[in-house]
Amino acid sequence: MKKISIITMLCLFVISMIAPTYAEEPIKSQSAARASTLKPVYNIAIVPYINSTEETKGYIQEIIDSKYTKLYSNENFQMVPFVDVQKALNTTGYEASSMELADKDILAAVAKQTNADYVIAMELSQLVTTRHMSFFQAKVVTKAKLRYKLYNAEQSKVMSFQVTGSSENKTVFGGVGYKDPITKALNEAMDEANEKIMSNL
Repeated sequence: MKKISIITMLCLFVISMIAPTYAEEPIKSQSAARASTLKPVYNIAIVPYINSTEETKGYIQEIIDSKYTKLYSNENFQMVPFVDVQKALNTTGYEASSMELADKDILAAVAKQTNADYVIAMELSQLVTTRHMSFFQAKVVTKAKLRYKLYNAEQSKVMSFQVTGSSENKTVFGGVGYKDPITKALNEAMDEANEKIMSNL
């Protein structure tokens, strides 16, 4: 009987030592899960975009503003004030009127002076709209092309890419407008660009 009770006590002692370890595991895993869901906050500097096309309609400006800057107006980003970006650009001698995207040295200077993690520059390089008429149908086709540069301050690297969007508006009866296909083409191109940028942050 004594042997049995000693063995029982030893078993209970071992279980009491192991139990807390297992009990702590869910707590650790929960805190790790919480930590993994926290997203870093990035400082983003947005260089004023260039429109090197001949299209200057107001709704084009609205679309670009909503997709180019407002995307970064949330808790995951800290937007560098436009005034600070412009001051940094002025020190480099860069002028948007040249219709050339800022090069790596300029983007790096902006990042350094504004303490930005990333600097984004964009050019609306092509926006071509054509109208096709026939006896039964009118059609407007729009093709948009955007060029981007994304500067990563930590890696001191520039990623350059371009995106395109296209749309067409058809009608059998009545006239066909330009706004709808232009809006769709721009949105398509900018959505693709924003996906590329987000995947590289």
